[in-house]
Amino acid sequence: DGLGTSPLAVALAWVRDRPGVVAPVVGARDTGQLTGSLTAEAITLPPAIRSALDDVSAIEVGYPERWPR
Repeated sequence: DGLGTSPLAVALAWVRDRPGVVAPVVGARDTGQLTGSLTAEAITLPPAIRSALDDVSAIEVGYPERWPR
């Protein structure tokens, strides 16, 4: 909300900036969705927003990865 853009554009900008990602895949059904997706290219996420998104999307390691080897 505080970035002045859509959640879609924020999500695509975050994915685009992830290590190892060359380009996020966009699945637009019409030109309106495509236009909304393309606005992500102009977004620079603040470090606090990027960190918050990293935290809420972190994968918790579970079975069997937690077992001692």
